[in-house]
This record gives sequence, C-alpha cells and structure tokens, in this order.
Amino acid sequence: MGGPELLEGEKLIMELMPHPLAFMRYISICIYYLAVGIGFKYLIEKYLPQLAPWFQGVLTTPGAPIALLVWWALILAVPLIVGIFHITFWPLVCSVLMGVAGTALVLKFNLGPDHLSLLTVASGVLGFFVVEFYRRGHRYYITDQRIIIAKKFVSKEERILRYETITDVVVHKGLMGRIFDFGDVIPITMSGLGLGEDLAGVAVGKEVKKLGVEMAAVGGRTVKVPRARTFMQLFGVPDPERVRNVINKLRAEWSGKPYLIRIAKATEDLLKLAREREGSDTSPLP
Repeated sequence: MGGPELLEGEKLIMELMPHPLAFMRYISICIYYLAVGIGFKYLIEKYLPQLAPWFQGVLTTPGAPIALLVWWALILAVPLIVGIFHITFWPLVCSVLMGVAGTALVLKFNLGPDHLSLLTVASGVLGFFVVEFYRRGHRYYITDQRIIIAKKFVSKEERILRYETITDVVVHKGLMGRIFDFGDVIPITMSGLGLGEDLAGVAVGKEVKKLGVEMAAVGGRTVKVPRARTFMQLFGVPDPERVRNVINKLRAEWSGKPYLIRIAKATEDLLKLAREREGSDTSPLP
C-alpha cells in the first residue's frame, strides 16, 4: 500500500499498522478450524460411538447426514460466539461458505469424515494468510495537520481527522495488548464519531383477560462507550500510549493554528487587493 497524498507543506510524523496479534479473534478461529479438522475424525470414529453404539455404522458411512450435522455444529460454534461479542459477520460467513462447500463435496462425491477433516484443516491454514493480508491492508498516518486512517481489503475505506475536530483520545488495551504492548487508539470527534452504545433494558408484559388486550412496560438505559471499527480508529497499534501522546501534542500545537491561518489568508487577500488597486488607479491609496 502506497503512502498518503500529503497536502502542501504537510509533514508525515508517524506511519502505523496493527500489531500481528491485533486480530487475535480471527486468528483464534483459524486455530479452532485446525483443532476441529484434526479432532473431527477421532470424535466421529472413537468418542461418539462410545456414547451410543448405534452411531458406529451411521457416522462412518460416506455421506452420513449425522456426521455432516456434527461437523456443521462444530464449525459454526466459535464463529457465532465471536460474531456476537465483536459485532462482526465475516467469521460466520466464512464458516457457512466452508460448510456449503463441504456439504456439496460430500453429497456429490459421497465422501466420508476424513475429507471433511482435510477441508477444515485447509480452511484454517488459508485463514491465517487471509487474516495477515487483512491486517496489512490497514494503514494509519499521523501528520502535522491530520490523521489519515485507511483500509484496503476487498473494499476501500478511508477516514481523515483534523486535529481541531478531535475532543478526546482514548486508549484501550486488552489482556493480550497488555502483555505484548499494543492496543486501540480511538479519536473521538465533536460529532460523536468514535463512540458506541451499550444498551441494557427490561421488558415486562401482562395480558388483561377481561379487556382482551396485552400491556407491556419497557425500560432501558444506554451508556456511551469508546468504540469504533478497525477502519475508524487506530486499531491494535504498538505502544498506544506513545501514539496518544503524539496526537495530543499535535492537537495542542494545532489548537490556535486555524485562526492564525485564516488571519494570514485574510492579510494576503488584502495585500493582493491593494496591489491590484494601485495598478488600476493612479491616485495613491489613502
């Protein structure tokens, strides 16, 4: 990915990208695929038949529907959990695509559990490369005038933040981030970009038989929390505290610059107008 197109007189201060372990939620799914691929055959042939002997012939038969159901349940379990907690649909979409491909191969060629195991392992290995390409598609540029956040992977996303619009800078480090020193730097703007909501609520309903109607009472509360997608923040960058300090320093330096720039521009316009007037009018300026 090439560098950003800088403005006239703009200087690049820092260029960042996510830490190799920043997308651990996706890496963990790849590891899970490898574990499922390696353990699926043994689960089908050794462990499940011990629970119910009649499974022995049903599960190991090529194209066995029960084996397919067990495989589907395994490949969807963790991606579904990750998708719910991290609000991302890509792990579940990839698992569904893998499940459809595996089911089609089994039904068409009458394959057995060995081939499903091989497909799952291959998907896990391929997933590591996809996650790495996805990580390398994120670039964060800090200049003396603005922050440029760019992502190129399938689609292209770009966010530009000027320092005068930033009201706060929040650092978030999880357990892995505290161990390996990486985390998220979330710039929060005047418009609220960079903030999400946590919602807690309760609903109570009761049927009034005499009137034949149902009544319900709903209550809830939302809390604003720093949260943004990977292409709307500086996600998983190394040494996030240093990055935050650099941004805050540039914010402080830039706080008065817009007004000075406007004054300088207005002065230039006045001088230009005066020169034009001198050239068109022989009488001296008052």
